[in-house]
Amino acid sequence: MSKQRIFLIVLLLLAVVGYFGYNYVYQDHRNIKTETSQLEITAPYLLERFKTNDAEELLNKTITVTGEISNIEGDAITLEESVYASFDTMNTEVSVKDKVKIKGRCIGYDELFEIVKLDQSTVIK
Repeated sequence: MSKQRIFLIVLLLLAVVGYFGYNYVYQDHRNIKTETSQLEITAPYLLERFKTNDAEELLNKTITVTGEISNIEGDAITLEESVYASFDTMNTEVSVKDKVKIKGRCIGYDELFEIVKLDQSTVIK
């Protein structure tokens, strides 16, 4: 093979790897609103699962949490002082002491505040 042919093959391989690498890194974000929930659970039980290290499989999964609103601040709701759900935009009129279902992506457990965190949440009445 000539040097020119080897150079073209290497260049083609780099272009293919670059194309797939770019598409992998810059893929579309998940739309949690349209995903089906993989688990329905109450807020205190979800917190208990994280405290006992029985919830690692829930990380980055879409879940639905049921509970009573204990705090509302900006675009976030706290359920029963155990689940903190943040919203991109909160379009639903809710108030403290309302019983709600919230669907969102579980992003982890904050050991300092002892609270489970959800993001990209939506309220399901």
